[in-house]
Amino acid sequence: MSRLIVLSGLPGTGKSTLARDLAARTGAVWLRIDSLEQGIRDANVAPEDLADAGYRAAAAVAADNLRLGLDVIADCVNDWTQTRDFWRAAGEAAGAEVVEVEIVCSDPAEHRRRVETRRIDVPGLQAPDWATVSGRDYHPWNRPRILVDTAGREVEACAAELAAAVN
Repeated sequence: MSRLIVLSGLPGTGKSTLARDLAARTGAVWLRIDSLEQGIRDANVAPEDLADAGYRAAAAVAADNLRLGLDVIADCVNDWTQTRDFWRAAGEAAGAEVVEVEIVCSDPAEHRRRVETRRIDVPGLQAPDWATVSGRDYHPWNRPRILVDTAGREVEACAAELAAAVN
């Protein structure tokens, strides 16, 4: 059975770094919402506010790959219960096991430093500043999920923890 592994968390917590590592370790398809949304913006055919366009496009591509029997990693903020339910329903509709993961950085000073100093590797993407990240309407989880705290830890340790938890 294919798996949809949905990584969630605020910008700067380490989601994309861990998603990239997990995809390399497992051969899973990595769907990065930032890349999809920037591609849509670059097409100059969408409004400035993409609403949920990136999530919907990623879910459609995820479903195609899940139906092929491939594992998929969805890398997104996934900040509301509605978006979490959306991903769960998309995975289940494709006949996949859904694994939900929240990536956090529990040290606010470290999290801020990461947001303010991170290098963006998606051409054209404008990274949010600390005020935007810290003020985001990020809803608490209301169901079990795997939780990985990246504060004060090396990437390799967090990646190994995540890989073990999803396998």
